[in-house]
Amino acid sequence: MKMNRFLSPFLYVLIANLLLLNCSSEEPDPVMEEEEEEEYVITDPFYADIDNDTTLDEYWEIFRQDAMRSGKTDPGLDRNIFVFYGTEPDFASGVTAEHAGRAYTICDDTDIRFEIIQSFWEDFTIVQRLYTFYHEAGHARYKYRHPCESNEICGVNTEDLPIMWRSIPPGDTTIEEFVKDKNNFFARRWEGIRYFNCGTN
Repeated sequence: MKMNRFLSPFLYVLIANLLLLNCSSEEPDPVMEEEEEEEYVITDPFYADIDNDTTLDEYWEIFRQDAMRSGKTDPGLDRNIFVFYGTEPDFASGVTAEHAGRAYTICDDTDIRFEIIQSFWEDFTIVQRLYTFYHEAGHARYKYRHPCESNEICGVNTEDLPIMWRSIPPGDTTIEEFVKDKNNFFARRWEGIRYFNCGTN
């Protein structure tokens, strides 16, 4: 049987197109690379060994050493230290969703006692944990009060909030910001500084 001369080039083109189409449909879908969450690395050597497994007792030792290297003569060496995890905030006791802990026995010269809300702590970055710990230790050890309480009207400079203003900073707060705030904290150098009145009436 004789093949039509005009049909055969058409068949070749059709077969070539079908083969190309078939090959391209068999190509695997491009693999989407998962975006890895960028881990923030603390380069300040004083805080470099802190990780997610650092205990509250170890945080206390960091706080104590930091106080001494910042010129504090009595960071609480002769006191009984009770730092522990608490449960979700007891709103009736004055702990609110903006606070991640609570200090006790503020006017006691023998004990330093404060809690950290564990569910908050577990979700915090290391820098947030440092802020929370120093905030509560500031109440318990140095009798620092908040510069402004929720029932007070205060003008707030949101660019420069001291450690005693906020116990929960934003998650992207850097170690450099903490070090600046921590230096002001130990030097008692921030706007609105005040103390609990532990005098007897």
